[in-house]
Amino acid sequence: MFLAELLSLCVFPLMMFAVTAGHENGRGTVVVAVSEGNYIILPCSLSSQESLVRTRFHWKKDDEREVFVYDAGLHHNNRCSGQDEHFRGRVSHFSDQLKFGNASIILRNTTVADSGGYTCDFPFHQPDRETFNVTLVVGAAPKPFVGILNISEVGVQLKCEVRGASPKPKVEWRDSDGNILPAEEPQVSRTGERYDITLLTTVTRTNSSLFHCVATQEELSHRAADEIFVPDQLFESCGGDIVLIVSFVCGILSAVVLIAVYVCFLYFTV
Repeated sequence: MFLAELLSLCVFPLMMFAVTAGHENGRGTVVVAVSEGNYIILPCSLSSQESLVRTRFHWKKDDEREVFVYDAGLHHNNRCSGQDEHFRGRVSHFSDQLKFGNASIILRNTTVADSGGYTCDFPFHQPDRETFNVTLVVGAAPKPFVGILNISEVGVQLKCEVRGASPKPKVEWRDSDGNILPAEEPQVSRTGERYDITLLTTVTRTNSSLFHCVATQEELSHRAADEIFVPDQLFESCGGDIVLIVSFVCGILSAVVLIAVYVCFLYFTV
């Protein structure tokens, strides 16, 4: 069952989902998520569905950067200036939907830096001025990489690395039945909005000797995993090290005893 679950979740398609949260105008906040490098639609439509062809609407990011402006036929993709460089050439609107009050935009070639809050505003729409809030989550979901780090008398130490993930994933080691294994404290480093995570665990012989490293990003409803098979011979070598050490120590002690007996023999025979 656990393997089937992993297979169903490891594929990371283009995702868009909406969540309604409390908002002062009662309309809520729309949350959309997408994988890095794809496109996403940021929704915005007048409840009255009245035409926007001869009016104005604008999109801004939470840091007040200008994302897109439409003003009675002029917009950032023809003769309208002022668009932030970060969004230039990546944003467009639905010109054929303006007559239905649709001010939604398409954002292409998404990057992690696009994540954040966006506002769609109709400054000349009176008397009830409508403002729409959209939260965008752009995810980078690299697959974990696993390997054997060390072999000792305790067991086999496994290493799992996740590089450049965003949002920060939850990383776990599991056995073939899906049980979470004890692990060391994760080693986490951050560069901008991306996270590098290393997780170590020490395993002993199980029924299958198959282990999985699972990285989960709940904001994206995404899970990725990698697996490693540890041969029985490695577990046998763990115990073999102890036997070898004990045998070596016993050999040394035996040699010391024999030398002592020989010295005593020579002493008493002289």
